[in-house]
Amino acid sequence: MKKLTNKLKYMAGAFLAGALLIIGIMFAAANPEGTFDTIQHTMTKISHFVNGKDNATADGPLAEQETATSDPKIPADSSDVPARMVSDPVNQPVYWGEASRKESLGQPVVKLYNAAGEPVGSATLEQIHDGVKVKITASGLTPGKHGFHVHENAIQGTDFKSAGGHFNPTHKHHGLENPQGSHVGDMPNLVVGADGTVEAETIIQHGTLEKNQPNSVLGRSLIIHAGEDDNVTDPAGNSGDRVVGGNIPE
Repeated sequence: MKKLTNKLKYMAGAFLAGALLIIGIMFAAANPEGTFDTIQHTMTKISHFVNGKDNATADGPLAEQETATSDPKIPADSSDVPARMVSDPVNQPVYWGEASRKESLGQPVVKLYNAAGEPVGSATLEQIHDGVKVKITASGLTPGKHGFHVHENAIQGTDFKSAGGHFNPTHKHHGLENPQGSHVGDMPNLVVGADGTVEAETIIQHGTLEKNQPNSVLGRSLIIHAGEDDNVTDPAGNSGDRVVGGNIPE
């Protein structure tokens, strides 16, 4: 099975390699004088990604083409070689999910699980002005309002308590309505329908997807609580147990 998976992976890689070569030829056609250089540069990119070399050399042909794919946290043997291959030509970052060992292109995707480890939804994060937009879909919840927060740590296994407290780099009190708040990780309640599903869009105020920043949410976790967040009470708005969670890739 592993050999079959690897074969399919590299078939996909070969397909995308061909697509990149065609792109290079198209660009070359628009610039006949630089045809050889364009095709050679495209082939170098293909070799760079297929071989899983995630760091451009200081004096190599890719030195000025380095993107977020050069992050050494993305292992060369990860299963999503095609994501690495296409990231450079479209100038999009690749985010690495340590637990899932999957990459997401352009925007971090959070896979959500319940306490039994069963998949129940997902969330997509997008950088906006002074915050991070979160688009979430989930199922299997009780109808009504549920506290929804960014927690300071990644979840270990299915132990939601390992996520620690709310993400609070500015050392504020809890609650969007707290005059002394709020945590960066505080978000409005999710409103779940009668069928147990929710589809919502919200904002992590003052959060960022930029790496190595004190307010970066990368590498942390999203948690949905059993009850409603009162948006005032420390430390979590009396929102009850943690029933759904997922790790934010980094």
